Amino acid sequence: MITASQLYAYVQCPHRVYLDAFDDQTRRDEPNAFVELLWEQGVEHEAQIVAGLGITADMSVVQFDDRERETRLAMQRGERLIYQGRLSSGDRLGAPDLLERRGDRYIAGDIKSGAGLEGDDSDAKLKKHYAVQLGHYANILDLEGLGVGHEAFVIDRSGSRVPYVLDEPQGSRNTVTWWEAYLESETAVRALLAQTAVTLPALSATCKLCHWYSFCKADLIARDDLTLIAELGRSKRDVMMSAVPSVRALARSNPDSFMQGKKTDFAGVGPDSLIKFHHRAQLLATPGAVPYLKQTVSLPIAAREVFFDIEADPMRDVVYLHGFVERLHGQPGSARFVPFFADGIDPAHEERSFGEAWAYLSARVEDSIVYYYSKYERTAYKKLASRYPGVCSEEQVVELFGLPAMVDLYSDIVKPATEWPTYDQSIKTLAQFLGFQWRDTHPSGAASIEWYHRWIETGDVAIKQRILDYNEDDCLATGVVLDGIRRL
Repeated sequence: MITASQLYAYVQCPHRVYLDAFDDQTRRDEPNAFVELLWEQGVEHEAQIVAGLGITADMSVVQFDDRERETRLAMQRGERLIYQGRLSSGDRLGAPDLLERRGDRYIAGDIKSGAGLEGDDSDAKLKKHYAVQLGHYANILDLEGLGVGHEAFVIDRSGSRVPYVLDEPQGSRNTVTWWEAYLESETAVRALLAQTAVTLPALSATCKLCHWYSFCKADLIARDDLTLIAELGRSKRDVMMSAVPSVRALARSNPDSFMQGKKTDFAGVGPDSLIKFHHRAQLLATPGAVPYLKQTVSLPIAAREVFFDIEADPMRDVVYLHGFVERLHGQPGSARFVPFFADGIDPAHEERSFGEAWAYLSARVEDSIVYYYSKYERTAYKKLASRYPGVCSEEQVVELFGLPAMVDLYSDIVKPATEWPTYDQSIKTLAQFLGFQWRDTHPSGAASIEWYHRWIETGDVAIKQRILDYNEDDCLATGVVLDGIRRL
């Protein structure tokens, strides 16, 4: 049977669907604490939402084997809102969180602990992994003569209802509708389950939380897979691998042989990208390779440098730590950590720590160069400003981050001007390549969120200190990468 969870997984990684269905499950990683937290928080959030919806038929209390029969009987009775129903049609099985009556038919909905849309408010769009799940439910309802068409909805982490109109195109450039994307995903999953299609692992940003991460990464390294090259993802690998099946093959190749004017032999890979990937392949294939500059870098200089990193909890939608390390120019031994921690989950706590951090940052841009890594801090501060206009305005955030004293080390320097013999250009990867070690044995933003949840529950000062140490190390690592670039 094809399930919504398989479709969700397919959008994240087709190979995971295959491994979940057919591989040795003992090869999976131990459960990830953050993933378990996501599950727990999702269950808690769902219970809170359900309590206020006025459910008229609760299928969660029905024996599992009887649930589909009871769901259909509830629909025949015309129940207004059915919770945890179960329906099937052919080889399709669905368990939407909600079935809501509309006239004499039903529309499906899911309760999500994340945002209902992705992207900024100005260009927010549906989430594809949500859309294929909801398309699955809508299709089952239609096939059984019970649905309203290609429509569904999400109730998100804020309790807002987000319509999913699946006949709309995915974007102005991508005119494929969400419904067509669902059908394509369903066809692919069916082929994987029938073992008439073959998949390969691919290294991506979503891998680290997957229970197959260690198994797949070892496989990728053994294969010398092209997705080990930073920014060369699954789709590009798939169009290139018949000509250049490995990192070493690409490193040995002559990229000019694959170019015809402004195009290459590989759909979706332009000449500039191909040359970039070729250089990265040569670095990965060369033992002892060192990073290098692709262009001249001009870094501003001030007597003091500040390294800035925030920690945020997307489930509670709260920024709980603003961390700064300040030091004298180029003198790591003078580093001093300045944290602003939200001592609770109430908006007042978040506003207070944001206000203190904003005052500190506003003062530092007057006498220091401030480095941060990626656009996330700027985006988060704009959102905080909209939430707490008494601290500052969004316009002030844009103005501050536009100052020459504010440097996005990743977007302004690392990405356009450097190359590294690494699988990605994350702050952890580059700092560790340069010899820096985090104090925590398993450092990650996801782990920090899990620690924060445990600190909220327990008030354990040791957990809070672990969060602070992790954030300080992130800030110090930014300084390590800056110093490494200076040495280039």
